[in-house]
Amino acid sequence: MNRLSSLPLAALVVSLAAAVGSARADYLNWSYGTSTVPPGFSATGAGGGGGSVQLTPFANGAGGTSIPILAFVTSAGTPVTFNAATSTYTLTMTITDKATNDSGSLTFHGAIGGSLSPTSASLTNTFTDTQQSLTLDGHVYTVTLPPSLSLADPTKPQQSLTATVSVTNGPISGVPEPASLVLGGLGFSLLGVGGWWKRGRRPIMQTA
Repeated sequence: MNRLSSLPLAALVVSLAAAVGSARADYLNWSYGTSTVPPGFSATGAGGGGGSVQLTPFANGAGGTSIPILAFVTSAGTPVTFNAATSTYTLTMTITDKATNDSGSLTFHGAIGGSLSPTSASLTNTFTDTQQSLTLDGHVYTVTLPPSLSLADPTKPQQSLTATVSVTNGPISGVPEPASLVLGGLGFSLLGVGGWWKRGRRPIMQTA
């Protein structure tokens, strides 16, 4: 009597599961650019001096799972204070699919508040919206920003704000997803294997 070995079946399941995982792998054939309005802030100190925070966007960046989208440069001649209620800005991130040149934009809202002096900073950048998604050509881009970031002292180099980007396959009207095709193939394969195994278990009729 024939019996189905568990090893080939396990190998089949593992290989098809790996195919599903590859169908969901991050898509990296894209680029991005950012812009801010306004480009920075300035404040006046009690003695007449002042300080500033410059916002530097990025252009023509390569797609990735962790990308820099905004740089901060702080400077001050005298101690100053930034009010987070009024030191607000919009950060726009434009994503372009390099295969089709289609693009779309996401807009986040940030604010900077705290104190700044010529040698130290107690400034915090915050976002009111930290995660947004955009669909381009069947790919869903999910961008996540840190809710807060402490800015560096004026004596230190500029620092960058880093975003996390996840790209997954999205449904396209009338076209099944690769993962669905793989799972469907797995179902049919297992049905076929099950039928073969049952046939192998049938007793053989003996003839006199």
